[in-house]
Amino acid sequence: MTAHEARRLVVRARDALIGPSRPMRVDPIRLPEPELRAAYRILNFALRAGGLMLSSGAGTIEVEATILDLAAACGLHQCEVDVTFTSMTASYIRADDVEPITAVRVVRHRTVDYGLLAGVDALRVDLTAGRISPEEAFARFDAVEAAPEPRRPVVLLSWAGMAAAFAVLLGGGPLVAAVAFVSTAVVTWLLRALARWGIPDFFLSAAGAAVATTFAMVLVALHAPAQSDLVVAGGIMVLVPGYSLVASVQDALTGFPISGSARGLEVLLTATGIITGVAGALYASVSLGLSLHLGSVELTPFVQVPVQVVAAGVASALYGAATRVPRRSLLAAGTVGAVGWALLLLLRHGGLSLIVAAAAAAVAIGLAGNVMAGRQRTHPFLFVVPGVMPLVPGLTIYQGMLDLFTGSPQAAATLARALAIGLAIAAGVTLGNQMLRPLRRVSNTSPVRRAPTDGHPAVGPADGAEGPEAEPEAEAEAPE
Repeated sequence: MTAHEARRLVVRARDALIGPSRPMRVDPIRLPEPELRAAYRILNFALRAGGLMLSSGAGTIEVEATILDLAAACGLHQCEVDVTFTSMTASYIRADDVEPITAVRVVRHRTVDYGLLAGVDALRVDLTAGRISPEEAFARFDAVEAAPEPRRPVVLLSWAGMAAAFAVLLGGGPLVAAVAFVSTAVVTWLLRALARWGIPDFFLSAAGAAVATTFAMVLVALHAPAQSDLVVAGGIMVLVPGYSLVASVQDALTGFPISGSARGLEVLLTATGIITGVAGALYASVSLGLSLHLGSVELTPFVQVPVQVVAAGVASALYGAATRVPRRSLLAAGTVGAVGWALLLLLRHGGLSLIVAAAAAAVAIGLAGNVMAGRQRTHPFLFVVPGVMPLVPGLTIYQGMLDLFTGSPQAAATLARALAIGLAIAAGVTLGNQMLRPLRRVSNTSPVRRAPTDGHPAVGPADGAEGPEAEPEAEAEAPE
């Protein structure tokens, strides 16, 4: 028997047992149907916009509303959205007996950039009002996302100028303002350099606070006629996460406790980093025989009120410039900050406690910020967050840090007072924001264009997909 005949017998025996052999069939990769591709494209667009807002400092309720508005404006009306501090999930419910189309996006990097926030909010307003088509919205979002970063000298000078304005706001003179300006410029440059190495924010805050305290130590060593504590207070105002505090309380009060807790933990870690940096520098000063004097916080005389009101407005405007608030909104942001500080001083002279006065001023800032946002058709955070920065209790925080370092029994009470002031400010801003938010949304938008009658999204499929599902875009652009 030859080898060929032996192979044939083996093949026949195998076929008799397991059936004739056939080459394995490999199914080709199945791409989504055109309708699915269009839905995925819309969901990814909405989540990208929401992620940009979340990473730029917006509250969770604003992010969720933006994702739903953008999806509905593109034809996906039955969507469910879940937003947390680090991720977002959106699902398009096609029918009760069909699995939903779901997309997920994770937010890993955060930076305070109100220019991006304003760009996304303006896009949402125009798209939901029908002034632009979905395809135009996609292209416009790409332009917003690719916007160039602000020039570094502008950002550095804005932060330094804000610290100098805060030093004047707290009662410092020209020398204190000049030292606060220089120290904050050094801190800003140092933090940018360290951030390139991927160092966590906790250590960045500690390093910045240590540098600001070191400049105050130099003033003490030189016996300069200036209040060193105001230099530290002005310097750490750049590090205090006022936007995170406002967004944290807003999330907690508007039904997002998980996001609010995560933002609150971020605020706590940043504050702990500031305390660590100040404590380390103070320990070094004691070792060198230096002693930082902490002046008492006194009620501002009426003679100094105009100067401090102007300083508050300048500090708010410069904070806006440092966080990329558009130029057309800087004057309004400074005005909101000046009005809020003037109201605080007025209420304090009227006999109210600092906590109550700060809360009332924060409510006024929230209302004024929403009014400005309605007039300029933009996001209220562009005016609210810069406006509340003068109210942040920087000197009280510094007092508590120094008391904690020196073992004073007043440390816990002082830090608790600073926390109460911060929470009152955040709650007041949230109340003012929520009071006018529905009116602002109605005035900025008109009814969303009606979805196509065949149930398909208002955006055609990507990559040139063919078929009846590729036509709804033209139908959606027609007037209702």
